[in-house]
Amino acid sequence: MSTPKDKASTSRTTAKKATTKRSPMKKATAAASRTEAASAKTTGAKRGATKSAADVRTPRKQPAPKAASPKRRTPKDGALAVQSKYFKGALERAKGIAGDPDKLRKIADQASGSGALRSGPFTAVLDDFRALIRLVVAYARGHYREIPTDALVTVIGGLIYVVSPIDLIPDTIPGVGYLDDVTVIGWVIKTVRGELDAFQEWEAGQRD
Repeated sequence: MSTPKDKASTSRTTAKKATTKRSPMKKATAAASRTEAASAKTTGAKRGATKSAADVRTPRKQPAPKAASPKRRTPKDGALAVQSKYFKGALERAKGIAGDPDKLRKIADQASGSGALRSGPFTAVLDDFRALIRLVVAYARGHYREIPTDALVTVIGGLIYVVSPIDLIPDTIPGVGYLDDVTVIGWVIKTVRGELDAFQEWEAGQRD
Protein backbone atom coordinates (compact mmCIF):
# COMPACT_ATOMS: atom_id res chain seq x y z
CA MET A 1 0.00 0.00 0.00
CA SER A 2 1.47 3.36 -1.09
CA THR A 3 1.73 6.19 1.36
CA PRO A 4 1.04 9.89 0.78
CA LYS A 5 4.76 10.41 0.61
CA ASP A 6 5.11 7.90 -2.18
CA LYS A 7 2.24 9.60 -4.11
CA ALA A 8 3.91 13.00 -3.86
CA SER A 9 7.19 11.55 -5.06
CA THR A 10 5.43 9.91 -7.99
CA SER A 11 3.72 13.23 -8.96
CA ARG A 12 7.01 15.14 -8.97
CA THR A 13 8.58 12.44 -11.11
CA THR A 14 5.68 12.59 -13.60
CA ALA A 15 5.85 16.42 -13.77
CA LYS A 16 9.60 16.30 -14.32
CA LYS A 17 9.16 13.84 -17.17
CA ALA A 18 6.47 16.04 -18.72
CA THR A 19 8.77 19.04 -18.41
CA THR A 20 11.57 17.09 -19.97
CA LYS A 21 9.33 16.07 -22.88
CA ARG A 22 8.23 19.67 -23.53
CA SER A 23 11.71 21.17 -23.46
CA PRO A 24 12.66 20.30 -27.10
CA MET A 25 9.45 21.99 -28.32
CA LYS A 26 10.18 25.11 -26.31
CA LYS A 27 13.71 25.17 -27.66
CA ALA A 28 12.42 24.84 -31.21
CA THR A 29 9.91 27.64 -30.63
CA ALA A 30 12.55 29.88 -29.11
CA ALA A 31 14.92 29.18 -31.98
CA ALA A 32 12.20 30.01 -34.50
CA SER A 33 11.46 33.28 -32.71
CA ARG A 34 15.12 34.25 -32.75
CA THR A 35 15.30 33.43 -36.47
CA GLU A 36 12.25 35.60 -37.21
CA ALA A 37 13.67 38.45 -35.13
CA ALA A 38 17.00 38.22 -36.93
CA SER A 39 15.22 38.16 -40.29
CA ALA A 40 13.12 41.21 -39.38
CA LYS A 41 16.22 43.03 -38.21
CA THR A 42 18.02 42.25 -41.46
CA THR A 43 15.03 43.39 -43.53
CA GLY A 44 14.79 46.59 -41.50
CA ALA A 45 18.49 47.22 -42.00
CA LYS A 46 18.11 46.76 -45.76
CA ARG A 47 15.16 49.17 -45.86
CA GLY A 48 17.11 51.68 -43.83
CA ALA A 49 20.05 51.38 -46.21
CA THR A 50 17.74 51.87 -49.21
CA LYS A 51 16.16 54.96 -47.63
CA SER A 52 19.56 56.39 -46.77
CA ALA A 53 20.69 55.91 -50.36
CA ALA A 54 17.54 57.71 -51.55
CA ASP A 55 18.18 60.54 -49.10
CA VAL A 56 21.68 61.19 -50.43
CA ARG A 57 20.61 60.96 -54.08
CA THR A 58 21.64 64.09 -55.98
CA PRO A 59 18.57 66.31 -56.51
CA ARG A 60 17.56 67.07 -60.07
CA LYS A 61 18.76 70.46 -61.19
CA GLN A 62 15.86 72.90 -61.50
CA PRO A 63 15.76 75.19 -64.57
CA ALA A 64 16.62 78.81 -63.90
CA PRO A 65 13.54 81.08 -63.64
CA LYS A 66 12.79 83.08 -66.75
CA ALA A 67 13.22 86.81 -66.58
CA ALA A 68 9.94 88.71 -66.38
CA SER A 69 8.90 90.19 -69.70
CA PRO A 70 8.26 93.93 -69.86
CA LYS A 71 4.63 94.73 -69.35
CA ARG A 72 2.93 95.58 -72.61
CA ARG A 73 0.29 98.26 -72.76
CA THR A 74 -3.15 97.23 -73.93
CA PRO A 75 -6.07 99.04 -75.62
CA LYS A 76 -7.58 99.55 -72.16
CA ASP A 77 -4.60 101.75 -71.32
CA GLY A 78 -5.53 103.96 -74.28
CA ALA A 79 -9.03 104.41 -72.88
CA LEU A 80 -7.48 105.76 -69.68
CA ALA A 81 -5.49 108.41 -71.54
CA VAL A 82 -8.19 111.07 -71.30
CA GLN A 83 -8.12 110.78 -67.50
CA SER A 84 -4.34 110.54 -67.29
CA LYS A 85 -2.08 113.13 -65.72
CA TYR A 86 -0.41 113.56 -69.11
CA PHE A 87 -3.53 114.79 -70.87
CA LYS A 88 -4.50 116.94 -67.88
CA GLY A 89 -1.03 118.48 -68.06
CA ALA A 90 -1.50 119.12 -71.78
CA LEU A 91 -4.77 120.94 -71.07
CA GLU A 92 -3.09 123.11 -68.44
CA ARG A 93 -0.35 123.99 -70.91
CA ALA A 94 -2.98 124.77 -73.55
CA LYS A 95 -4.57 127.35 -71.27
CA GLY A 96 -1.26 129.17 -71.08
CA ILE A 97 -0.70 129.43 -74.84
CA ALA A 98 -4.27 129.87 -76.12
CA GLY A 99 -3.73 133.60 -76.44
CA ASP A 100 -0.24 133.41 -77.96
CA PRO A 101 -0.41 133.23 -81.77
CA ASP A 102 3.27 132.30 -82.19
CA LYS A 103 3.04 129.35 -79.79
CA LEU A 104 -0.21 128.24 -81.39
CA ARG A 105 1.41 128.16 -84.83
CA LYS A 106 4.38 126.27 -83.42
CA ILE A 107 2.13 123.61 -81.88
CA ALA A 108 0.17 123.37 -85.13
CA ASP A 109 3.39 122.88 -87.16
CA GLN A 110 4.60 120.16 -84.79
CA ALA A 111 1.24 118.41 -84.90
CA SER A 112 1.22 118.57 -88.70
CA GLY A 113 4.66 116.95 -88.88
CA SER A 114 3.66 114.29 -86.35
CA GLY A 115 0.42 113.51 -88.17
CA ALA A 116 2.28 112.96 -91.44
CA LEU A 117 4.21 110.13 -89.80
CA ARG A 118 1.22 108.39 -88.26
CA SER A 119 -0.12 105.05 -89.45
CA GLY A 120 -2.13 102.14 -88.14
CA PRO A 121 -5.12 102.98 -85.92
CA PHE A 122 -4.38 106.71 -86.07
CA THR A 123 -5.49 106.85 -89.70
CA ALA A 124 -9.09 106.50 -88.47
CA VAL A 125 -8.97 110.04 -87.00
CA LEU A 126 -6.36 111.56 -89.31
CA ASP A 127 -8.74 113.68 -91.41
CA ASP A 128 -10.38 115.27 -88.38
CA PHE A 129 -6.97 115.67 -86.74
CA ARG A 130 -5.80 117.72 -89.71
CA ALA A 131 -8.98 119.80 -89.51
CA LEU A 132 -8.16 120.55 -85.84
CA ILE A 133 -4.71 121.74 -86.90
CA ARG A 134 -6.17 124.03 -89.55
CA LEU A 135 -8.61 125.42 -86.99
CA VAL A 136 -5.76 126.35 -84.63
CA VAL A 137 -3.79 127.95 -87.47
CA ALA A 138 -6.80 129.97 -88.58
CA TYR A 139 -7.37 131.11 -85.00
CA ALA A 140 -3.71 132.06 -84.53
CA ARG A 141 -3.81 134.15 -87.71
CA GLY A 142 -6.99 135.85 -86.61
CA HIS A 143 -8.96 134.52 -89.56
CA TYR A 144 -11.40 132.47 -87.50
CA ARG A 145 -12.46 133.21 -83.95
CA GLU A 146 -15.92 131.64 -83.79
CA ILE A 147 -14.99 129.09 -81.14
CA PRO A 148 -15.44 129.25 -77.34
CA THR A 149 -12.24 129.44 -75.29
CA ASP A 150 -12.86 126.16 -73.47
CA ALA A 151 -13.33 124.35 -76.80
CA LEU A 152 -10.16 125.95 -78.17
CA VAL A 153 -8.22 124.83 -75.08
CA THR A 154 -9.50 121.28 -75.59
CA VAL A 155 -8.31 121.30 -79.21
CA ILE A 156 -4.89 122.71 -78.33
CA GLY A 157 -4.55 120.22 -75.45
CA GLY A 158 -5.18 117.36 -77.85
CA LEU A 159 -2.49 118.58 -80.25
CA ILE A 160 -0.01 119.05 -77.41
CA TYR A 161 -0.67 115.50 -76.18
CA VAL A 162 -0.01 114.04 -79.62
CA VAL A 163 3.29 115.87 -80.19
CA SER A 164 4.54 115.32 -76.63
CA PRO A 165 7.26 112.65 -76.35
CA ILE A 166 5.98 111.75 -72.88
CA ASP A 167 2.48 110.35 -72.63
CA LEU A 168 0.60 107.37 -71.24
CA ILE A 169 1.85 104.91 -73.87
CA PRO A 170 5.23 105.67 -75.49
CA ASP A 171 4.83 106.01 -79.25
CA THR A 172 7.86 103.77 -79.78
CA ILE A 173 6.00 100.62 -78.62
CA PRO A 174 5.08 98.73 -81.82
CA GLY A 175 1.38 98.11 -82.39
CA VAL A 176 0.06 100.01 -79.37
CA GLY A 177 2.15 103.18 -79.23
CA TYR A 178 -0.54 105.35 -80.86
CA LEU A 179 -3.57 103.91 -79.07
CA ASP A 180 -3.65 106.60 -76.40
CA ASP A 181 -3.16 109.33 -79.04
CA VAL A 182 -6.09 107.94 -81.01
CA THR A 183 -8.23 107.87 -77.87
CA VAL A 184 -7.39 111.42 -76.89
CA ILE A 185 -7.92 112.88 -80.36
CA GLY A 186 -11.13 110.86 -80.75
CA TRP A 187 -12.39 112.29 -77.46
CA VAL A 188 -11.41 115.83 -78.51
CA ILE A 189 -13.21 115.47 -81.83
CA LYS A 190 -16.34 114.18 -80.12
CA THR A 191 -16.23 116.99 -77.54
CA VAL A 192 -15.85 119.84 -80.08
CA ARG A 193 -17.78 118.17 -82.91
CA GLY A 194 -20.16 121.08 -83.32
CA GLU A 195 -17.36 123.69 -83.38
CA LEU A 196 -15.30 121.57 -85.78
CA ASP A 197 -18.22 121.17 -88.18
CA ALA A 198 -18.86 124.92 -88.04
CA PHE A 199 -15.20 125.63 -88.80
CA GLN A 200 -15.20 123.26 -91.78
CA GLU A 201 -18.32 124.93 -93.17
CA TRP A 202 -16.61 128.30 -92.82
CA GLU A 203 -13.48 126.86 -94.40
CA ALA A 204 -15.45 125.50 -97.35
CA GLY A 205 -17.01 128.94 -97.85
CA GLN A 206 -13.55 130.52 -97.99
CA ARG A 207 -12.65 128.32 -100.95
CA ASP A 208 -15.77 129.24 -102.96
